[in-house]
Amino acid sequence: MPDSLKIDDAAFTIRIDPARRMLDIDLRGLWDPAIVLRFRDALATTLGRLPTLGCPLGQQVTLFDMTQFAVQPRDVLPLLEQIAANPNVTSRRIAIIANSTLLKMQAKRLAPNIALFEARESALAWLAKDGPMGR
Repeated sequence: MPDSLKIDDAAFTIRIDPARRMLDIDLRGLWDPAIVLRFRDALATTLGRLPTLGCPLGQQVTLFDMTQFAVQPRDVLPLLEQIAANPNVTSRRIAIIANSTLLKMQAKRLAPNIALFEARESALAWLAKDGPMGR
């Protein structure tokens, strides 16, 4: 994958799948406010690339893989909520893969309009129902 389509950090990876008009995001570990700020900036950079790849901003779908993401401390949650509430980072559909009940509850609190899954395949199938994935 070209570097322009992927941002890799020790705490997260953000990939663009232009054919599916999808952001594929892996979150890892326990975060602190500095990591949240790095993620916010990386996400903004990635979203800025979408229109040049033929995907108008907001028309993408997003898959978050949180299977390696820890339940986050209280000082991190408000920062993640700010990112989730930003209308400039919205997606048509958001699927989250998580296997921790507490992590699923945190995710629902951050973004109530998401769908939760335990397997990547079912999350991808749900994302594909509403748009150009796989074209």
